[in-house]
Parts: sequence; C-alpha cells; structure tokens
Amino acid sequence: MKNRDILILVILILVSVFLVVFANNNYNFYKEDILKITEIEKKKSSSSTNSLGIKEDYYIQKITGVILNGKNKGKKISIDNEVTTSNVVTEEYEVGDKLLIDYSKKIINGLKRDNYVVLLVVIFVIAIYLIGKYRGLLSVFSVSVNSIIFYITLNLYLKGVNLLFLCMLESIFFTIFSLLIVSGKNKKTLSAIYSVFISLIVLFIITISVVLITDYSGISFNGMSYITVPVEDVFIAEVMLGGLGAIMDVCITMSSSISELILKDPKITKKALIKSGKVIGNDIMGTMINVLFFTYLCSGLPIFVLAVRNGFSVFNYISTNFTLEITRFLVGSIGIVISIFIGLYISIKVFKEGENNESSFISNFISFNDFNRR
Repeated sequence: MKNRDILILVILILVSVFLVVFANNNYNFYKEDILKITEIEKKKSSSSTNSLGIKEDYYIQKITGVILNGKNKGKKISIDNEVTTSNVVTEEYEVGDKLLIDYSKKIINGLKRDNYVVLLVVIFVIAIYLIGKYRGLLSVFSVSVNSIIFYITLNLYLKGVNLLFLCMLESIFFTIFSLLIVSGKNKKTLSAIYSVFISLIVLFIITISVVLITDYSGISFNGMSYITVPVEDVFIAEVMLGGLGAIMDVCITMSSSISELILKDPKITKKALIKSGKVIGNDIMGTMINVLFFTYLCSGLPIFVLAVRNGFSVFNYISTNFTLEITRFLVGSIGIVISIFIGLYISIKVFKEGENNESSFISNFISFNDFNRR
C-alpha cells in the first residue's frame, strides 16, 4: 500500500473507533430515558393453541436495570415485558441490553440500536476502502448524498409535491451523480447515463401501458394497505426506483466492456462488438435478474413464513398476497433485459461511431471536454 493509502486507512480506523465509542456512550443525547438491564426474571404466564394445533407460550420478563441518563440517572427501576415463543409481535431482551423507556409510565419503547448500526457502517466503510481504495470511498459518498436527497424528496412529497414527478427527478439525479462520482467524467460515464435514461423511459412506457391495459387486475395491494394515499401512485414510483440500481449496473458494465474492447483493439468491427456485447449481456443478465428476485423475495419473506405457519397454503398465499412482489420483479427484469440492448447500442454509438463524428454526437449533448476522453 502507498503511504497515502496507509494514512487514509489510519484516519478511517481512528474515526471509526471514535464513532463506536461515542455510539456506546451517547446516552445524554437522548430525550428518552435509557435503561441498562442488570437482571431478568422470566416466568411463564399462559399458553394457547390455535385451530392448527400450534402452541404458543406466553412469558413475563421482569426486567431490572439502571437509568443511564436524564434527571432519573442512577435510579433503579423494574419493568414487565411480555414475550411469546414465536416473538412475532414481541421482543425478548437480555442482560446488558439498553432500552428506550418511559420512566413515569414504565413502558418499553424499544431497544437502543444505534451502536449496532454504527458498528456495521464502520465495518462496511473500512472493508470497501480496503477493496476499492479511493473509488470505494467515493461510492460511500455517493450513497450518503443519495440518501440525503431521498430524505429531502420525501419531505417535499409530504408538502404536496407529486410523487411520480419527484421519482423522475430522483432518477435523473441519482443516475448522473452516482455515475459521475464513481466513474468520473469520461465517455464511459456519458454512454452509461444515456443508456440509463433511455432504458428508464422505455420501462416507464411499458409499465404505464401494462397498467392502462390491465387496470391493476391480478395485483393485490394487501401489503400496502397501511398507506393512506392511492397505492397506484406509489406502485409506479417504487417500480421505477427499484429497478434503477440494477439498470445503472448493467449500463455501466456494458459501457465499460465496449470501451475496453475498443481500447485493446481500435480496429475492431461493429459486428464483432455486437457479438461480444451480447455474450457479456448474457453473462450479467442472469445474475442481475437473480439479484432482483432475491431482493423482492426477502422483502415479503417474513409475512410469507408467518402466513404459511398459520395455515395458508403456499399457492394460496402467493396468488393472493405475493403478486405485488412478483410484478415488481417481472417489471424490473424487463428493465434489465432492455438496458442490455440499449446499453450495447449506445456504447457502440458513443465509442465506435462517435470517433468519426465527434461533433455531431458528443458535442451536441454535452460541453465538458473531459467527456471526449475514454
């Protein structure tokens, strides 16, 4: 490792240690009282059996601990916590856990988890730096800024701005900012940005067409029943944003691949590029589609397991409650397939055909001189 890399790594480790120590001792920054559990007594209170013969035992945890902050700091308190064997709607605690409580009402509001989150973030940042060095840190920066923008747009939505309009703005910003930060200002990034935008437009047209033709028939929105706005508005926005990450990944992969092929052999023919691009597309298509599949599968897995445990047949649950996840997956997969062909075409257009006609293709779209470099 270079001296600069070692210095950055040392700084990251020192900052990480500080953040971990702070997260484990930041009690005075909380308005709620924080209780550190010192003792637990667990007693069985009752049990019940449902119509399927599944037995559920109920227990009472008598939790004793010390308040770590606020005006009640240092005081001992005991709180009862009901738990069940399945812990579907309850949470069982252990000695050493720190709880957010209402001291006057003796109510547990939840487990203090910020220290665990900080530890995971620290491990993630250090790991990504060790693997990706400076580029890895840029990726973390990109995700952080995108998260802030997402938070801002949520607040704009709460103030009455149209959700679909905000989704389009987010897609544009996320694409340009993320690709520029990670890949830099060059033809490769330019090609990927064009490919993503065109793929999203095509995907949006297909989604709207399917919605207009089917009028959402066959899609169950039971999983979104808690939303107080029309679920149809949310559906289109989440499908577009849900597929954006995969589409960006595919487009930058196609752009990078075509760029490298031309760099290695400047005289390579367009036909050979198309053939190689199709092979690359076939290789990444399966893995990216599987990424979407497992992502949407995991989002509904807890409710799926709960339903099956309570007597729902697998087919019945999938046909009535899992249709939303299946639809998201299918639409996102279509977006991935589309982006492979669009990414291939745009990349060849930018790198191969654009070489002989720079002014007509590149300069008309962007004024950065940096984009004229590979």
